[in-house]
Amino acid sequence: KITFGGMPFSGKPSSNSRKNFKGCMESINYNGNNITDLAKRKKLEPSNVGNLSFSCVEPHTVPVFFNATSYLEVPGRPSQDLFSVSFLFRTWNPNGLLVFSNFADDLGNVEIDINEGKVSVHINVTQVKKNRIDISS
Repeated sequence: KITFGGMPFSGKPSSNSRKNFKGCMESINYNGNNITDLAKRKKLEPSNVGNLSFSCVEPHTVPVFFNATSYLEVPGRPSQDLFSVSFLFRTWNPNGLLVFSNFADDLGNVEIDINEGKVSVHINVTQVKKNRIDISS
């Protein structure tokens, strides 16, 4: 499963606990599928959705608004070794978790967050000696 906008209550973030993302994400694309458009048209059955609305201040694409406790979780693709996500986001909050996903077979996870206004990518791999890769803006 891949989670946008925060962590499910049962999730385990790899670092210290964070507040979920509060703001707008637009045109979330996962492996070539426009997730926000599919969720809006009810062609996708996301699980564990909090209070989401499909509007932002400038609705030029298909946006989704996350409050402090909401998130969108979609199924992953089993037997796929490719992970591709793209999105635009807008927020006034300096901190929040944007994307989190566990890798298959307990191989680790990836999280994209905003911390003190800077976007960071954390890749945690459980099967190697150097088990964490951090990339910051």
